[in-house]
Amino acid sequence: METRQIKPGTVILLALLLVGLIAVGIQLPALNREKQLLQTEAAATPTPTADVRSMMLVTLEPGTTPRPTELLLKPGVAGDDVTKLQQRLSELGYYTGEVDGAYGPGTQAAVLLFQTQHGLDADGIAGDRTRSMLYSQNAQPCAATPAPTQTPSALSRGAEGDPVVEMQQRLKELGFYDGECDGDYGPGTQSAVRLFQSQHGLTVDGAAGEKTLGMLYSEDAQPMIPPPTFNPDAPPLLVNRTHTLPEDYHPADLVLLRNTLPEDVVHVKGSEIEGDRTAAAALEAMFRAAVADGVGDWQISAGYRSIVYQKKLFDNKVAEYRQQGMSGDKARSATRNTVADPGTSEHHTGLAFDITTPGKSFAGTPQQKWLHEHCWEYGFIIRYQEGKEDITGFVAECWHIRFVGTVHSLPMRDKGQCLEEYLGETE
Repeated sequence: METRQIKPGTVILLALLLVGLIAVGIQLPALNREKQLLQTEAAATPTPTADVRSMMLVTLEPGTTPRPTELLLKPGVAGDDVTKLQQRLSELGYYTGEVDGAYGPGTQAAVLLFQTQHGLDADGIAGDRTRSMLYSQNAQPCAATPAPTQTPSALSRGAEGDPVVEMQQRLKELGFYDGECDGDYGPGTQSAVRLFQSQHGLTVDGAAGEKTLGMLYSEDAQPMIPPPTFNPDAPPLLVNRTHTLPEDYHPADLVLLRNTLPEDVVHVKGSEIEGDRTAAAALEAMFRAAVADGVGDWQISAGYRSIVYQKKLFDNKVAEYRQQGMSGDKARSATRNTVADPGTSEHHTGLAFDITTPGKSFAGTPQQKWLHEHCWEYGFIIRYQEGKEDITGFVAECWHIRFVGTVHSLPMRDKGQCLEEYLGETE
């Protein structure tokens, strides 16, 4: 019987096949585990959205065009689009300023009035909807709200009814009032009237008397110009006997403190006491910090004073000294030690406040000690300090604080300076 001999090549092939089977046997469990892991992840992870950032071209459906970014004309913008806007607003009687291509407060007020009279969102920003209406045939000329058939001679806080509704509507058209026209002459209406009076050269008392109502419903009534806000980086305003304010000076952004400050942290002694809006916010932060430190029972006894009111205070003090037997010159000289001449009082700025405690002297109280240590941290200074009388011209007043902002108050505290020294205005 003949024996068949296996060729060497066949042996090598069988050997390789055997090695491959062994390798598959070794890898098979790992592959099974990997497959199970992938299936688990696929079930738990949502399919991601395709990343199209690297695509060179996107084919749109026929008739589809990309939506352009909306053009917004607003304060700070300048250029031909603003010039065109101003020209159109001027044609319709909403804008009376210079057509200069700069979107300033006057342009914003005109846009606000146009939006109000056309039922648009009144935000003072000329977006696509506002400009579309403005340049359309439906745009209406500026028309002042007519005065009521029976115009009341005066309205004041607490008044109610249709005359108040009509006044609120007119104030809203001009941008001074943003509340509900509900016929209730409350704090919001009073603040709007004050701002209107301030911007129209009227006596600022928050009461709508004959002159205020006459101006409000006249063609001379102007849209609101947003009042400037406190600039913390600007040098503090210096008011003293050599740096006086003009008779018609009036702060731009006053608020009623009783309406602004919470009663649980500070009591405002008078319902008509006003202060600068930014300073009022700093007052609240300061008093809240004091209460958190266990020092409460705070009171604000004085804030903004008009120059007319300051004259009454000065004259009353002079009369008091005259009753004590002083001559006119001596009485005025004595008065100047504690009462500033009209136009020279810091209270005219709306940034100065008299801080007291109800029913007791302020000096030496825990409130006075806390105030003198911490007021600087909230942007206030002790305006008339002991030892600085020859510089400030006033005797020390531990209760009188002045808001200047922390940019200035902290360096003044660290250097032990009064305001005149800080500004280099010492004689």
